[in-house]
Amino acid sequence: MRFYDLEIHSNLAGGENTVAEIAKFAEHLGYAGIAICDNYESLEKIRHLKEQITKIESTVEIYLGVKIYAETPEELKKIIDKIREEVEIIVVAGGKYDINRAACENPKVDILAHPELDRYDNGLDEICLNEAKRNNVAIQLNLSELLYKYRRQRATAMGNMMKNVRLCRDLKVPVIACSGANGIWDMRDPRKLVAMANVLGTELESAFSCASSIPQSIVENNKKKLKGEKVTEGVEIG
Repeated sequence: MRFYDLEIHSNLAGGENTVAEIAKFAEHLGYAGIAICDNYESLEKIRHLKEQITKIESTVEIYLGVKIYAETPEELKKIIDKIREEVEIIVVAGGKYDINRAACENPKVDILAHPELDRYDNGLDEICLNEAKRNNVAIQLNLSELLYKYRRQRATAMGNMMKNVRLCRDLKVPVIACSGANGIWDMRDPRKLVAMANVLGTELESAFSCASSIPQSIVENNKKKLKGEKVTEGVEIG
């Protein structure tokens, strides 16, 4: 089984390690592919990161991604339209309901990260998730957010994440597990991502899909799109 982590941050985004160091550690952990998803700042930074990635020799496939923090749906759309042809993976930082919904409604988005962040509810409803299903937007379970940012409200956060897992299962929306790591010391063995998904309510087989076939489908579909090939199938759901 091939495992993927589609959100890792390099030192260009305030992380602790270079892309080369991250790739080497990902190889040690047994990943087939990783995405370096630094926070969006500019096209120039994205292109600089792309240059770094192309110079690295590794048995691990390294994908160029970006994580977008936006204040309004209008700002989010503007950034997405600007960078979609530049990157293989687009992750939207969720939390605000209007951003969560805008991300689910945009077929250019690949992953909505932590939609429940800093909320007392789960941040998603059937309207959002039906749009996510229609547009092949995966809902992310983020290990770093759970371990670190939710420390004081972990029980509430886990409950909201579990609710999103249930809704995604019922509505057949893809769920993806990512580390959200800021360098190698936040990275985890892929089976830890599987365990997180399982604890949060996915069946064991589906939990494996969250870190294997679902991210693999996202990557393969986007590679085809960036080459100008037509993609008709959606993201595979385990």
